Amino acid sequence: MAFTYNGLAFETKLLATWAAFFDLAGWQWSRGLVPVGDWVPDYRVTFDCGHSECNESHTILVSVLPVDDLERVQGHPALSHFYDVPGHAADAGAVFGNTPRATYWQMSHGAGGGSEDVSRWCSDDVSLWQRAVSLVSAA
Repeated sequence: MAFTYNGLAFETKLLATWAAFFDLAGWQWSRGLVPVGDWVPDYRVTFDCGHSECNESHTILVSVLPVDDLERVQGHPALSHFYDVPGHAADAGAVFGNTPRATYWQMSHGAGGGSEDVSRWCSDDVSLWQRAVSLVSAA
């Protein structure tokens, strides 16, 4: 079964919901990415950063997986790309699960960096997720 959001078709409801979430959060996204070794990301996502030691934004390559517990995906190839994705102009590889609270990546930020998740970059992630779910329909 296919799902639609904003006139676009997606293979799963979860992929469509993330696209809606990215739009609601004001994040730029694209699909149809080239492989990174043996990994094909689902999304390239760029979001604003106002930190004086960063560029104006960060870009991550995202794999969307139907999981609530990220412990189950520790060996995923996306997570081997922390702080950089060589040849792809991205700050990190990331895994996004069934909700914004099931997200993880590691990237440089300011003079440091480390573990990141959606809630750190989007203060109203829970309400935006609820709205995103309502914007997706079965095709």
